[in-house]
Amino acid sequence: MQQSRTYRRSRPNLTGPILLILAVVLITSGVLAYFRFFRVPFKLIEKKITLEIGSPISEDVADYVEADAAILADIAVDLSEIDQTTPGEYKLLLTYDDKEKAVKVVLADTVAPVAVPARDPVVVVVGKKLKAKDLVRDVVDATEVSFSFSEDAKDLVETMKVSEIGEQEIIVYLRDAAGNPFELPVLVNVVEADQNPPQFSGVESVELAIGQSFDALAGAKATDEVDGDLTDAIEVSGTVNSDMVGLYALTYTVTDSSGNQATFNRAVTVTDPYSTLRATNAITVTGSGAANQPLNAVLGYLGENVRFMSVVYQDLTTGDRFEINADKQYRSASTAKVFVNMSLYDAVDSGRLTLDQTATFQSSDFESGTGILQGMDLTVPYALNTLADYAVVYSDNIAFNMIRRVVGREESFAYYESIIGHPTDHKSTSMGAADGAALLNELYTSDSANLKHMLDMMKQTKFNDMLPKYLPAGTVAHKVGFYDTYYHDIGIVFAGDRPYILTVFSKGMTNPAETIAEISKRVYENR
Repeated sequence: MQQSRTYRRSRPNLTGPILLILAVVLITSGVLAYFRFFRVPFKLIEKKITLEIGSPISEDVADYVEADAAILADIAVDLSEIDQTTPGEYKLLLTYDDKEKAVKVVLADTVAPVAVPARDPVVVVVGKKLKAKDLVRDVVDATEVSFSFSEDAKDLVETMKVSEIGEQEIIVYLRDAAGNPFELPVLVNVVEADQNPPQFSGVESVELAIGQSFDALAGAKATDEVDGDLTDAIEVSGTVNSDMVGLYALTYTVTDSSGNQATFNRAVTVTDPYSTLRATNAITVTGSGAANQPLNAVLGYLGENVRFMSVVYQDLTTGDRFEINADKQYRSASTAKVFVNMSLYDAVDSGRLTLDQTATFQSSDFESGTGILQGMDLTVPYALNTLADYAVVYSDNIAFNMIRRVVGREESFAYYESIIGHPTDHKSTSMGAADGAALLNELYTSDSANLKHMLDMMKQTKFNDMLPKYLPAGTVAHKVGFYDTYYHDIGIVFAGDRPYILTVFSKGMTNPAETIAEISKRVYENR
């Protein structure tokens, strides 16, 4: 009987190949991880560079590494460990994605100092001691330099006595901190006695425009053939009031070490380049006279157009002030909203009104022109504080009329006249630069929280093409007014620790808004 057999196919052993594949994968992953997480993805061009001390050190990463453009853009160069004034070895650090490489930077001093003789010749009295450093000037070197009459670097001879009358050449030896030497021949004239006085320069007669700043010692120098520069020893007698036209005399005196004295009389003339404008316009300066400088800038810009203007400037710290046709009256236009708002706040502060009190629009309140209420629902009541803000921020005519009706027209004029100190036209509402300045002085000095709020709202006005146009943003609290050819702007400029008032009124000017902006710019730059 034949026996049946069962055949089974043997399975290959895959353990070895699988392990091999896994090993390759792991090794490859490890290599990739190494390159990704440990290897710095750029190559140094040089590991060490040598530079002369004092020379600029490049911050351009492309000068130090080779890499893809995308990587170059993200590499930071750090020079903070390098003292560019001291020779030595330092590290320049290159950082990319928290990975860092360093370039060694060697700063070496190989350049000798240079200098020129202090004078030609240097004059010295026989028997006097010379100092080596006093014989040279214009020393150039990156490090500290020593001066000696000895060639021996270890034996510095810093002073010497001269005993032979006549001219002679003396060598001054200069050495920097690295020992780099420089020899400077100096011609020295030894005289029996110093009989020549010092000489002045830079003290010629000068002409100033009124208000122009003047420093009597600016540019003045005194030199002596023996003592050299004696500028610090100059004494000046006499005074110059550059805020007053006139002829002034100054006397300059200086004495050398031998007792020789020099004097010089200097004439200083203060003129008024705008005397013709003053003759036909009311122009005044009060206080210390410092306001002459911004005044001159304004007059120089306006020229004959000053006749169309009324301007007041007042420094709120010093009180210095200038006025141009300050009492001239103009139709106030929207500058009237300043005193009407102020009269509202005065009524609130006195308890006659409250800011949350409401007012309802009446047909007589309507007025076209500036403002936002004309496009809003006028059937609803508005709180007085809202109307006051609208009158200032948006120069809202309807809000203004509603406020004046609630406060009382005559009451608002009574308040206005109590501030400006004189009666005014109640029909067309007149105002001038002096009146505007008086209102702003009251606003600035008042303790009323409501008036302080009003000043803040005046900084937020939407009309900024006049006083604030060329000034830093947010520094001007102001109120504009314009009607027909009347263009005005009154404001306080909060310029650092010296705020000032500037009020400008005009009628009939060509391009008036730009003119007022330019006046404001010149005052700001010259105050």
